[in-house]
Amino acid sequence: MKKTLIISLTAICVSVMGIIFVKHSNDHKECEIKTEIAFGDNDEKIVSEIYICKEKFNL
Repeated sequence: MKKTLIISLTAICVSVMGIIFVKHSNDHKECEIKTEIAFGDNDEKIVSEIYICKEKFNL
């Protein structure tokens, strides 16, 4: 009974720590959205947004 309780609490703690780690490391602080404006043939305004991310890993 005591061994099962310790294993359950350990599994819960490891799961919570894993979730906190993923949330913290997936913050996208090095990412940005670049907006480019171009004009078409009929003087129509074309707006395109490019998502640039310099992070090596994305969780």
